[in-house]
Amino acid sequence: MRMRIMAISLIVIVIMTTIGTAASEFLSVEQVPVQGSAKAFIFQPSTDGDVKLLKQGRIAGILTFRSENRAWERLNTNNLHSVPTPLIVYFTKDGKVGVKSIVPGRKLVLEGMFSIEDVAGLSGRPDLDLPLSARIRYKVRSLLGTSSCPRGYEELNARYCIIENWEYLKDSYYADSRTFVEWVPFMGLKVRTEGGKKIERIGTSWGIQLTTSTRAVWSLSVDGIPVFDFGSSYSGSTLKVSYAPEPDVQTENGYLDRYLNLPLKYVVAIYNIPVYDKWRKQYASIPIAGVYPIEVIMSGFHEVTERDLNRNKILTDYLLSSQFPTVNTGSKVKVFRTTSYGTYDNIVFEFRGSSNHKFYSVPLGGSAASWLWSKLPGAGALSITFSYSNTSQSVVTYGIRVMNAPPNQLYYATVLKRDIELTKDNVELAMYFTTIDDGTDSMPPCFGNVCPSSTNERKTDN
Repeated sequence: MRMRIMAISLIVIVIMTTIGTAASEFLSVEQVPVQGSAKAFIFQPSTDGDVKLLKQGRIAGILTFRSENRAWERLNTNNLHSVPTPLIVYFTKDGKVGVKSIVPGRKLVLEGMFSIEDVAGLSGRPDLDLPLSARIRYKVRSLLGTSSCPRGYEELNARYCIIENWEYLKDSYYADSRTFVEWVPFMGLKVRTEGGKKIERIGTSWGIQLTTSTRAVWSLSVDGIPVFDFGSSYSGSTLKVSYAPEPDVQTENGYLDRYLNLPLKYVVAIYNIPVYDKWRKQYASIPIAGVYPIEVIMSGFHEVTERDLNRNKILTDYLLSSQFPTVNTGSKVKVFRTTSYGTYDNIVFEFRGSSNHKFYSVPLGGSAASWLWSKLPGAGALSITFSYSNTSQSVVTYGIRVMNAPPNQLYYATVLKRDIELTKDNVELAMYFTTIDDGTDSMPPCFGNVCPSSTNERKTDN
């Protein structure tokens, strides 16, 4: 009798577990209102490092699909974390392609973003595994003369054919993702002065506060063209990091490097979307890459001092392996003159956002950039971007003061900036990496692979 009771109890547990899992999966079903219609592929990075195809075909009205959100949410952490929202790559009848993030509760507007002709590059004919039904369908279309698309493709308009079913593709070359955990530089300062214009002491006040009001952003590259879209807000504990050494930082012979770094977990995804140009009778593909910050692997309050320099990775006097984006990355320059006491207060750069949001961007890690380029050589470097409201508790602060320099001397402060497209608006991303130089060299100091404009070509913000 006892054995029978135990067996029944075990069966009940198994049934309840199965029901619970099924219910959890059912709760992952998303419904999103759609404006417009398009041929679409919906992808989402999965927790095991793969790319999952969530849905494909023509969509309009209400989009329903099962996401990987629940699986991501089960990865418990107290740090700030955000689920990588699904990405939709879609094609409109007018021969344009778009890529957007699908966020629950937000209407999905299927407007064309880029002309296929502008972003598609020549490629070989993909190796397809066509089922019998697809082969029959292709034969019927050919006999009836209703389509001039190759096998495995369907008609978009008079010029382009799109891959009919993503699962026909045999090669992982067309979609892949990888998750990286790395220390990433968030802000930095490089001073290069010498001789009669040597700066001896610099004051800094840097701060980062990230809360659940922070939103993750998909930073995307469509054939090298940078664009981004909002992801989800973060969950978890607040992070606050400050670096304000008192009274100042002494330079060594007018040279100084300081970088504030944070540990990040982020996912990089790549897609090669096959198309066929009927006019030119050519196979092509559209390379799309994206990076999404999943987690900031640090929480609580951290007051960083000079004693922490190079004791771990949070404060270093060298730049961690990083690849700053070069496309649409420029610089802002401020020309300043020290006072008769050899000081200058408040070297601060302001960046504008869009839609009442501010955006802060940091370079992609070195190993992630190497992996990305091995998959999509033309993708270009991406940046990792965070967004927060002007009225939220999240904030990034950055202040620099010249404390001890020769009096009445001109200097150049140059900060990196990035212009990028947010739907229809252009946005200027803050990238607080500043060089200060005395103007004696033709080129100011570089940050990694990015060098600001030469002294003679600088535009100034007074």
